[in-house]
Amino acid sequence: MKNSLAIALVLGLNPFGVFAEDEATPKDRLIVETLTRLKRFDVSENDKWKGAVERTARSLRGEEGYFELVEQFTITAEAPELIRLVQHDPSSGEASKAVQLLFRLDQEKLLSNALAAGPKANRDAVAQLIGFVQTPAAKKLLESYGAGKHPPASSPAVNPAILANTEDIERIAKRKGNPVAGKVVFQKFCFSCHKAGEVGIDFGPGLSEIGSKLPKTELYLAIVKPNAGISFDYEGWTIQTKQGGILAGIISESDDVLTVRMVGGVSQKIKKADVSKREKMPISLMPDGLHLAMSEQELVDLVEFLTNLKSKGK
Repeated sequence: MKNSLAIALVLGLNPFGVFAEDEATPKDRLIVETLTRLKRFDVSENDKWKGAVERTARSLRGEEGYFELVEQFTITAEAPELIRLVQHDPSSGEASKAVQLLFRLDQEKLLSNALAAGPKANRDAVAQLIGFVQTPAAKKLLESYGAGKHPPASSPAVNPAILANTEDIERIAKRKGNPVAGKVVFQKFCFSCHKAGEVGIDFGPGLSEIGSKLPKTELYLAIVKPNAGISFDYEGWTIQTKQGGILAGIISESDDVLTVRMVGGVSQKIKKADVSKREKMPISLMPDGLHLAMSEQELVDLVEFLTNLKSKGK
């Protein structure tokens, strides 16, 4: 028994169980953990380490830590999986993260292909995600797609909802909308900042149970007058760097680094030593007048959809 075990270990076999060729082994995970602790993220010159990293990434698909691992080790082998996430559901938070990673992995060609194939609604949704990535490469890709020819989401709608006072809000709150149509409105106007169930991007306050927390009148007020109340931990900041850059978003910080989360789920880390100035915004990150980009019926349907987002058992 001892001789068999020794032979197995020498040959690199697993004497304790059988693993599929592409399945991460405990040894793979140990290698990745060790490399992470040592901050040895360039594994291109070591096939053994590279294989362990790639197998571990495949085993983490759909789980917490997947995107961070792909980014840290620059795992280009995961590009096909990332573009699959983008095309499968462009309105998801996973798709937003995947788009960011594809740019960081220099895989713009895959995104270009996604903009050239599939239903137009999907292509436009992918283009919107790319628009959140404020880099020259992203802007060039959008220019080639012709994104500038499409009206922005903030353009005035036909027959917009004019809600000037509380009486107007109370009047419209009595109307019954279509929650199915409202979900479409949510995906068009709200998904880049809010998550409702499995739809949307986790940037602003989550809305998955908002119908259990706010009545219709309060939902209308939150949309029409976003500056009336800004949720704790969602205050906006502007960051100026010593290199002349300006970023705006929600910040979190460690001892040495600021992480700025921007609209669309895009995050950027900045060393505190590189920050020249930071100021809290006096207004909400949610744009004032967003409802004017919707028709009155779209707004009614949106609020009906939000009203139906309730905690289980209610």
